[in-house]
Amino acid sequence: MIRWIEASMIKWTSAARAGGWLVLSAILGLTLCAAYIAATRLTVDTDTSAMLDPNLDFQVKAIALRDAFPNIKREVVVIVEAPSIDDAEAFTAALAARLNRPDQLFSDVFAPSTDSFFRENGLLYLPQDDLTDRLDRLTKAAGLFETLIDDPSLGTFLKTLAENDSLAEEADIGQDTLQEIYAALERTAAATIRGEPAPFSWLGALDPGSDAAVATRLLYATPFLDFARLQPARPALRTLQAEIDQLSVEFDGRVKTYVTGDPALRADELSSVTTGIGLSFAFSFVLVAILLTIAYRSIALACLTLLSLIITIVLTAGFAALTIGKLNLVSVAFTVLLVGLGLDFAIHLLLHFQERQAMNASVRRVLRGATHDVGAGLALAAPTTAIGFLAFIPTKFDGIAQLGIIAGAGVIIAFFVAITFLPAALGALNIVQKKAKRKIDGDVFAKVSRGSIPVSIVMIILGGFALTMAPQARFDADPMGLRDPKSPSVIGFNALFKDEDTIPYRLSALAHSGEKALQLATTAETLSTVRSARTLASFIPANQDDKLEQIDFAAGSLAFVANVDLTRPDANKRQGTPDSDLAGAIRLRDRLSNTYGDGSSARQLSDALGRMIETPELMDQFGDQVFHYWPQLVTILFAQFNADFVDADTLPAPIVARYKSSSGIWRVDILPAQDVREPSAMRAFVKEVRTAIPGIAGGAAQTEAAGSVIAGAMLQATIIAFAAISFFLWCILRRFSDVLLMLFPIGLAAVLTLGASAAFDIPFNYANVIVLPLLLGIGVDSGIHLVMRHRHHVTSDGVFGASTPRAVFFAAATTVASFGSLMLSQHRGTASMGQLLSIAIAFTLICTLVVLPTALRLRRGDFSSRQEHGK
Repeated sequence: MIRWIEASMIKWTSAARAGGWLVLSAILGLTLCAAYIAATRLTVDTDTSAMLDPNLDFQVKAIALRDAFPNIKREVVVIVEAPSIDDAEAFTAALAARLNRPDQLFSDVFAPSTDSFFRENGLLYLPQDDLTDRLDRLTKAAGLFETLIDDPSLGTFLKTLAENDSLAEEADIGQDTLQEIYAALERTAAATIRGEPAPFSWLGALDPGSDAAVATRLLYATPFLDFARLQPARPALRTLQAEIDQLSVEFDGRVKTYVTGDPALRADELSSVTTGIGLSFAFSFVLVAILLTIAYRSIALACLTLLSLIITIVLTAGFAALTIGKLNLVSVAFTVLLVGLGLDFAIHLLLHFQERQAMNASVRRVLRGATHDVGAGLALAAPTTAIGFLAFIPTKFDGIAQLGIIAGAGVIIAFFVAITFLPAALGALNIVQKKAKRKIDGDVFAKVSRGSIPVSIVMIILGGFALTMAPQARFDADPMGLRDPKSPSVIGFNALFKDEDTIPYRLSALAHSGEKALQLATTAETLSTVRSARTLASFIPANQDDKLEQIDFAAGSLAFVANVDLTRPDANKRQGTPDSDLAGAIRLRDRLSNTYGDGSSARQLSDALGRMIETPELMDQFGDQVFHYWPQLVTILFAQFNADFVDADTLPAPIVARYKSSSGIWRVDILPAQDVREPSAMRAFVKEVRTAIPGIAGGAAQTEAAGSVIAGAMLQATIIAFAAISFFLWCILRRFSDVLLMLFPIGLAAVLTLGASAAFDIPFNYANVIVLPLLLGIGVDSGIHLVMRHRHHVTSDGVFGASTPRAVFFAAATTVASFGSLMLSQHRGTASMGQLLSIAIAFTLICTLVVLPTALRLRRGDFSSRQEHGK
């Protein structure tokens, strides 16, 4: 069988050489066609959930949830963070107004905090104690508000504060509210003196729960998707970012925003992947070119090899476009993988070509001799490498199966390009190089062979330690673990975990009636891992009668607000004169300096007023900052006292759409009690809820189930690859000892790789699970070449004194260079693939060039220093 393969390979390469320019022209035409097909048909799908078999049970449930509530996957979330509640409210309201314009690329824009329903009925959603406290503060500040509505001027405000401070001291009424106002005013005054804009926070001074340094508001919007684009949401997201940038300038950079949600996460992820792959490809291409020049010591042969690599990548991309059409976030890495894999065949053929050419023979004879030496090894290496990729096809992990199909085909394409394009180019160009034998190289590898026994013992001992650590290797099923942690969408996604209401990793159950939804929610809330469960009924406030009575009672002291004409252009705008402002400032300064001690906010405000009194320009700027958000406060107060009874029919449409579909399906959201970004907490949460409510779906369920599927796929593919490669080699070689020699170093390298994964805490994930099956496919190639070449030599030193170990070394070096360049990617999944593949190939190289020589010596019982070359 081996002789037939050798003879067939010689005939093929001889025919390609004889065809010369005709063969090169045909390859060029095929490559141009493939380039056109790839450029016009190949796209990328960034949905990680689509990388798993849609027929899996948890996938079916997830699809049912998305079909009933499509905005789950289509909605973007804008997180607004500002130094004050007023800034956050104003920015959110302004952004919502801009996105709601008819010419915008968004629908269903919804900002809960600025929505008219929640502004009018927001007090009903406060706990009873908080509502009482809020109304008490508003009532105590009623006199101040009434005065300012009649005369919204800085002088009136400061004079009224001085009067109220005196009354509060005598009657102990409103002192807490005043201190909140003093603290907020002092911050505004200090910023004004420093020349920094910091509008006075009216809402912050009146809100007992506003102690946080950053006020956060959320805005939800559904972008229009253009599916003719690689990134369907890109036009809408660009428009959104442009609006945010304009508003940020208007707010003097005080407000930070993060855009997250599935469309934004996908866009950022695709950007990081494509940028990372492009950078990796460029870096690996340059590094590989340098290594090839060192390997051949011939620019001509290095250029031929790189040209063959380009042809391989283009033909493979054309194949992917025709057979797959849409790449995923894992399979998009095939270009970088082929930089390493596509070179192996060319390196082995051309280094043996050089070895033969040292005899000063013709290109025809040299090519026949080189093909005789290495042809059978190439013919065996191509399918075994492809098997390592193709082993994922039978698994439920469609994402890696896709990469397996593309890269497996790419390996076969690289093989045929090497044995067709290179002989044709050598014949057409008649490349003849007279070079001396690399005696130094031969001595180096022969010395490695003769000194391999002690090192092999060390490697086997390390393998034993690695075997004990292998069970500690873990799998990270969280798709967020793949993404760039510095991207705005990921930062925003993690920020959602700060609030119970916005936790992304939740579970959802579907019901066909409101009553059934309430039953499921009640069941879920009895579980220890559940914090709360939400249905549409959760948005109907409790104790409404009592709360409405309280609000109506408080409205009596604030009845003047109802008489404000908010439609007037100048309504509630700052008024007053410099003289009246100065008089008010002097009065409040004197009151505070005589009443409060050093260190208090009131005393600090007094000191600041003293400085501004001496500078009229500062006082005017201070007045503008104080009344910047006064109109907003009046608008909110006007709305709050229009609260009315809330039921399911009066809830805003965006809320209803989240919990009741148009087809009558009800949704129950189940929120975790613990931080489910911790894998053990997520497993416990999903397991307990699934036991009580078997039909659950949602991000937490999908992440947890996907981990089991992918881990199983890795094990299944590794077993398939090992069995298929072993069976294939045995069928061809019919010699069990040769098969064992080829596989033993790879098995050791695989164990060492698992141990390294555990030791360096490099978890397996969606992207890098291909490492072990691929290691079997790639790693066995080196063993095949050495063992096959060993058949032509009497001793193992003979093999290691020839060009084969040099070819093995540089083939592995170029593979590490290409895989290692993936570590440059900002996409953590791609980077981790580069890390583990580089570690795996490095171990493979050591085991092949150190452990395998020892095995060959043990089999032959040859421990002499002789080098005897075969025929």
